[in-house]
Amino acid sequence: MKRSKHMTKIDTYKVLNLIEKVYPLVTLKSETILSWMAKCESMDYSIVLKKLALHMRTNPYPPTLKEIIATSSNEGAYFEWLDEYSLR
Repeated sequence: MKRSKHMTKIDTYKVLNLIEKVYPLVTLKSETILSWMAKCESMDYSIVLKKLALHMRTNPYPPTLKEIIATSSNEGAYFEWLDEYSLR
């Protein structure tokens, strides 16, 4: 049985850094960073990266935490990213 690799704070920082690089007009809020770090501790790093890669290919807006940790897509969550990011 393959063990999943739970995310560290460094892994979470890498994911958030990638989001800021791909979506350069947004800046992460402090609350967002803390939320991601708390929720991602129990997530598998490779799964988060796969979901993030898919999101980046198909969406012009950064992902919400719910979109990355959800097992199914959330309809109506398209502009929730505004709660987690601020425009530069």
